[in-house]
Amino acid sequence: MSGAPARCIVCGDAPQPLFERAGVAVVRSPGCGLEWRTPFPSEAQLRELYAGDYLERWGGRDAASYERVRRMKRATHACFLREIVRLRRGGRLLDVGCATGFLLEVAQEQGFEPFGLDPNPQAVRLARSRFGDRVQQGELDAGVFEGVAFDVVTLIDVLEHVPDPAALLASVRERLAPGGVLAAVLPNSASLVRRLLGRRWPHYAPEHLFFWTPGALERQLDAAGFGVRAIRTGIRKTFTGDYLSACAACTGAWLPPGIARLGRGRLRVPTGEMLALAVRR
Repeated sequence: MSGAPARCIVCGDAPQPLFERAGVAVVRSPGCGLEWRTPFPSEAQLRELYAGDYLERWGGRDAASYERVRRMKRATHACFLREIVRLRRGGRLLDVGCATGFLLEVAQEQGFEPFGLDPNPQAVRLARSRFGDRVQQGELDAGVFEGVAFDVVTLIDVLEHVPDPAALLASVRERLAPGGVLAAVLPNSASLVRRLLGRRWPHYAPEHLFFWTPGALERQLDAAGFGVRAIRTGIRKTFTGDYLSACAACTGAWLPPGIARLGRGRLRVPTGEMLALAVRR
């Protein structure tokens, strides 16, 4: 992994310190508001962060709890797909970071031909049980689904994890057909949730490297050759108390008081994230 940037990757400004916790600083660009952690985790640290039982992060320790998580995540993905189909109906859809394929299920029901890509072998095995060779393990490069052009590429909870966002966006653009749609969901560091929670914002997680504002994201997408159609802030996701409790236990994230008592009940809550929709120029 490359080291944390010395200057902002969007506007080139020198960063200002925001806060420090456990020896890791979060800094902010005064020019565009982009935040990033410094130093970045080492490859060994990231392997440790992502190690362990993939499904335990979701509370999916058995078939019944896994099915509850599936229904919960499908509800969130259905909301995102409704936004995507306003720009593109049908065609080939690639979900980068597809996990176990819940978004692929909803996309197929919406008339897309779904493809998935994820680095986690356990997640890929589960997704391939339904989608076969249309799900592959690895990173987005020219060798993945070679010769296939996609009409839609989704990056759901991905862009904040990568050390070189410009390189990922360039790869996405290369794999999109002309006029193809990019849809990305990622933390919004200018959100009300972030302002209320401050450094307790759960998205200040050890594996998250960059924290974008809508303005910084729009500039990055424009520089990567995309025309931004919308950046929707204040989006909501569907959660259960059991799911949030399991995530907090695995990651050490802050859990709002009383959430655990919700148990299996579902609610849609703002998470301080945004949905960006852009078209390849």
